Amino acid sequence: MSHLTQMQSRMSLRSLLVSMALLVFVVVGPSRADEGSSRSLQDGPYVTRSADGGWTARWIESESAQVRERMVKVGDAVTVAAVGNFPAFDVKLRGPAKPAADEIKVTARTPLFVMADTHGEFEIAAQLLQSHGVIDDRLRWSFGKGHLAVLGDVFDRGPNHTELLWLIYKLEAEAARAGGGVHLAIGNHESMVLTGDLRYLNPKYPRVASLLGAETYTSLWIEDSLLGQWLRSKAAMFRLGEYLCLHGGVSRELIDRGLTLSSVNETVRSALTQTGMPGEHGPFVMGQTGPLWYRGYFEEAARKSGMPLADSADIDRIRERFGVKAILVGHTVVPTVTALYDGRVIAVQVYPHRDEQTHVPVMEALSIQKGQMFRARVDGSREMLPRP
Repeated sequence: MSHLTQMQSRMSLRSLLVSMALLVFVVVGPSRADEGSSRSLQDGPYVTRSADGGWTARWIESESAQVRERMVKVGDAVTVAAVGNFPAFDVKLRGPAKPAADEIKVTARTPLFVMADTHGEFEIAAQLLQSHGVIDDRLRWSFGKGHLAVLGDVFDRGPNHTELLWLIYKLEAEAARAGGGVHLAIGNHESMVLTGDLRYLNPKYPRVASLLGAETYTSLWIEDSLLGQWLRSKAAMFRLGEYLCLHGGVSRELIDRGLTLSSVNETVRSALTQTGMPGEHGPFVMGQTGPLWYRGYFEEAARKSGMPLADSADIDRIRERFGVKAILVGHTVVPTVTALYDGRVIAVQVYPHRDEQTHVPVMEALSIQKGQMFRARVDGSREMLPRP
């Protein structure tokens, strides 16, 4: 029985997503037209279990689109190839990740840097991190005891999400050694790729799956792959000091259901595993008004999607339930980092792109320094965040 068939039979919650993934793979999968462009294809490594139970790392080399592989073990270093003007970097492989914390305690003066929805745009995201001192010119952690939060959606659309995930994986260990932290929230696009919904996948990646002999691209991210297990250890919602961090948003229904950070995170982890059962709250948590998809803080987006719009009382109930000052979210695109509900909600998702006229990279993050909030731009400038 195939991996996707097993997921279909064991998890009814995901059967529709898997069926759509199969259809999309047929539509966008490798074709004769793709064969010529595949010579410039570069990706990897993908670290997966080999037949003898060990690990195999596989890369696709850019010059000939040939697959290179070698046996690896925990403690070995693998190299992630250069992207654009950014250098290659080595990553030391670690053992299985433990479930990420629901709450991370930091002082009010701890520097925080919050970005969202990088969507495979490695060069723009790395430039943003470099220009604000989170990483150095060799892509090493340089934020000391500060904390970096990435609010989901590393996957899809752009051409370099593999490199971004390895960079976050590497920075997580480097930050911990420096007394800081890196925290990745699961977004709806992580959930989609891990469960077989590939509708937004960059055309590069079905070609990668074909060259690596994978049934679908999702097969490269199963539970016993190194990064697949690491991703499934992450939280969908976490409290970072005084802030609630997540991808989509907290709806009133989540509060009415009495869900906690722990129960939400356990539900998401279970839904992303092959054998896990989503439980009573699974359809809600993984659905349109759950924390991965909810857009109810944005009037136009809520109206278009038919979601309930949160009111001021809802926001206060959420803050009180989780004991936070503000809710930090991605998922819904805004033109600039924006304070909503009198600063009780901060919208962080400024989609990474290049200006149509100047081709200058555009992206923003939220920088919090000594309790003050700033818009942090790719060019290194920052602006104090205006309150509505």
